[in-house]
Amino acid sequence: MEKELTEALMDFYQKILAPEFMEIKKEQIENRGKLADVIGHFDSVYQRFDRLEDEYHTITYGLKRIEDQLEGDERDRETIEKRFQELKRQFEGMQLKLAAIEKEIAKSHKNL
Repeated sequence: MEKELTEALMDFYQKILAPEFMEIKKEQIENRGKLADVIGHFDSVYQRFDRLEDEYHTITYGLKRIEDQLEGDERDRETIEKRFQELKRQFEGMQLKLAAIEKEIAKSHKNL
């Protein structure tokens, strides 16, 4: 009886469990590559965020300088207005870049 039970369990393992385990192992190996791709993608996104943050601080500092100039010197208003418009265009460009990165992040989350 004990031998029959052992044989039945070995048969069950070989026919049912072993193929399932092999399939799980295969999927794990496939997903490792995907995970590495996702991690690489996030690394590039974080690098972009760092650049955008630097640009944001630069623009914010520029806007502060413009505000300070507006308070003290009304004669150069046209020049200041041109500078402000340029900074505004740069800021809008940064917002577009940020929106594109957010779309990439959302897209990568869907692919997971």
